[in-house]
Parts: sequence; structure tokens; C-alpha cells
Amino acid sequence: SSAPQHLAKAASTATMTDATSGGMFDLACHALGYSFLSPEAKAAMKVSLPVLQSEYGFRKMYVWGKLKGMSADYIIAQGVTHSLKEDGKKFFYCLDGASWAQMIEPEPAVVEACKMIPATAMLTGDAAFQYTVTHEVPEGEEPPENPEDLTVTITEDVRAACMVKEIDAAIAMVPVGAIIQDPTLGVPMANSTFAGLSKQESLDLKSWELLAGLSASQQLAGSLKSKHMPAHSLTVLRSLSWPGFCAFCVPSTDKWGYIYVGDGQKNSDIAFSLP
Repeated sequence: SSAPQHLAKAASTATMTDATSGGMFDLACHALGYSFLSPEAKAAMKVSLPVLQSEYGFRKMYVWGKLKGMSADYIIAQGVTHSLKEDGKKFFYCLDGASWAQMIEPEPAVVEACKMIPATAMLTGDAAFQYTVTHEVPEGEEPPENPEDLTVTITEDVRAACMVKEIDAAIAMVPVGAIIQDPTLGVPMANSTFAGLSKQESLDLKSWELLAGLSASQQLAGSLKSKHMPAHSLTVLRSLSWPGFCAFCVPSTDKWGYIYVGDGQKNSDIAFSLP
């Protein structure tokens, strides 16, 4: 069965989150080149996300993006207590922008089992849909008496959680200096003195880092394309490895973010995608 639902109720006292405040949402849409949420879903999220934020006590909530399914798409949001770099941030999914369920924290064995689902098997859009994978018997070992012991059943909400975690770890990035280690709390926090990257810096991969702190230029060289969009005063970094991922910032301001809208699959033919 799917995860327990957190039904959002209207709350007149709810504060607007970064997730749907016009500026950041519009920047994400400009970075992608299109609006990835229906007007109905966006309107619902303006009510539901502040409720979710209050319920869990998050400092901020962000729209992470969308996983595309055959019959429906999963809208993904993330809530943070300190910053996007923290270990304990939580992910949520919904189909309509109103009724959210928390994504599980997948165990390593589950992550490995999910990798056995064929990449050609698109998400269906049904969180309760079940995938069955079969483990191979290691060479030299006797197969179990019951063949069913080799099979694992994975529901789609679990598979979606594995996709989100993998993509977030592999490609999510922030401008260098935007999030720093707080010496008092010992956790990564938003840097209140961060004034943004210059236009020239924003186009340089050395000015961006993955959430684990690794340099984007070292880890992702050759798989990112950066460009400046003068019409929106926006610098955008697009991933060739994970089609549908964009990191973006408005140079010389503290406005930055990232968004992913895709089918959850890595592009294995990146050599043919390079210009």
C-alpha cells in the first residue's frame, strides 16, 4: 500500500514557502523553458506546502521537481530543517499538489534491488504498482529450495524514492559559498552574507558544488552545459547525464536553486549527446 497521506487543510496563518513563491518558481520554469506544474497544482501547493512545513517544523520547503509517469506524474517537494546540504532532509510526493505522502528512506538493499528494474520500465503513475525483480544465484552457491526466496517485490513509491535520492546525490548542486558549516551548530546552514556569483563566475563550473561538497567541475566535467539567459538575468546549468535537471542562479543576488523534471533515468549515451 502507498505511504500514509498527509491531507493538507487550508491555513490562513501559513507562511509562503520558497517552493511556490512566484520568484523562485518562475526562475525554475525559465531555466527549464516551460511551466512544469498545472495552474491547479500550483494553486493547491500554495496552500498545502505551508501546512506541511508547519506540521513537520521545516525551516524551508522547496519544489524538487517532477518524476514523469505514464498515467500521472509525481510532484516532489523537499523539506529542510537547516539547509539543502543536511543529511536528514525529507522528501514528499503527490499527484495533485494537495495530498502529500512522505517518501521512505530506502535501505541499501532496496536501492540495489531497484537498480535491477529495467530502465525501459517507465513509472506508471500508480504509487501502489508492484515491480518484481529476481536476484541471481551467486556463482558457486546452491539455489534456495524455494525459488520465491530469490524474488523481491518493490512498490512504485519506493522506486520513486530511490530515484529521487540517486538524482539528488548525483547532480543536485549549489553555488560555492551559498551554504556553509555553522560553527556553533555544526551543521550546514544558508550563508546570510552570500551575495551571489558574478555572471562570469556563474558560468564557471568551479563556482558550483554538489551537496556532498565535491566540485562540480571535477565530478561533472563534460556533462554540464552552462549558459546565460539575458532576458531573465538567469544563468542555467543543464545536465546531459540526467536530462531534465537544471541548476540556476541570478548573478549578483542570493537567488539560486535547482529543479528536475524527467523520467528518473540516467542518460547512458552521453558521449553521443555532447556537442
